[in-house]
Amino acid sequence: MKPREVESVRVTCLVDNSVDVLLASNDIAKRAPLRADWDSRPLLAEHGFSTVLSLETGGKSRKVLFDGGLDPNTAAQNAAVLNLDLSDCDSVISSHGHIDHAGGLLNIKDRLGKRRIPLLLHPHAFRNRFVRFPDGKAFNLRPPNRLALSGSGYDIVEKTGASLWIDDSLLVTGQIPRTNDFEKGMPIHYSEIDGKLEPDPLIEDDQAIVFNLRDKGLVIITGCAHAGLINTLSYAKELTGEDRVYAVLGGMHLTGGLFEKIIPRTIEELRKLEPGFMIPCHCSGVRAVQEIMNEMPDSFIQNSVGTTYTF
Repeated sequence: MKPREVESVRVTCLVDNSVDVLLASNDIAKRAPLRADWDSRPLLAEHGFSTVLSLETGGKSRKVLFDGGLDPNTAAQNAAVLNLDLSDCDSVISSHGHIDHAGGLLNIKDRLGKRRIPLLLHPHAFRNRFVRFPDGKAFNLRPPNRLALSGSGYDIVEKTGASLWIDDSLLVTGQIPRTNDFEKGMPIHYSEIDGKLEPDPLIEDDQAIVFNLRDKGLVIITGCAHAGLINTLSYAKELTGEDRVYAVLGGMHLTGGLFEKIIPRTIEELRKLEPGFMIPCHCSGVRAVQEIMNEMPDSFIQNSVGTTYTF
């Protein structure tokens, strides 16, 4: 399952929880330019996640959309503001079926062109799910609509295990094994199975994208890392046979009372891996971001909607 090496990877953040139009660019991160009409046509932030991945392999440039954000219109609007041409995307990959990652997949299809395009999901992505808090409050994490997605031009591809895409240069982890003793999932997460609401703490449809960057190591893109960030990175290393972790970007799900307690252990394990770049997004949480910034200052980069990273 080892992916072919790629010469470079570009990651454009299309949807995330925050946007800061005043952040400075650097050698890795190019910020979206501050437009004259930025007040009438702004980049939007929301509790969601979506990225556009561009890779150079074999002298060719290839492009993939990873997740679609929450609101039906946010990813599409941000793509328009950024003048992103998505018509040449090879495929769309879903990190998991929660609505904050799948809610924009229908509307973004218009920017992907009229042709049919593969959409990769784990079979559990179509489960109807809920989060139920100890005080009795609950909210629905509505699943994507299979018929609507197919009708809009997606060819649904369901896979449980790892798979290679784009001439074997992009690895999708598939279902990630839970191998450590501290990343135990979300105990307040439930799924509707055979008409009954059942505990579903592991959220097994969670998957990540992995590139093997020539001479540098792995670039790993997570959606929420429901499997646990360290479990995810460990599995990426196992699948590829590559120990070097060059860059980690995406949601790390370390926010809220259930997960903040594992921040110290997560940072401890991250320091052992010595990633070149750490770019927490979406559900990582302000406390985790602060700890990564404090403990790994040479690796940390603050994310913002519209930023393009070149590795």
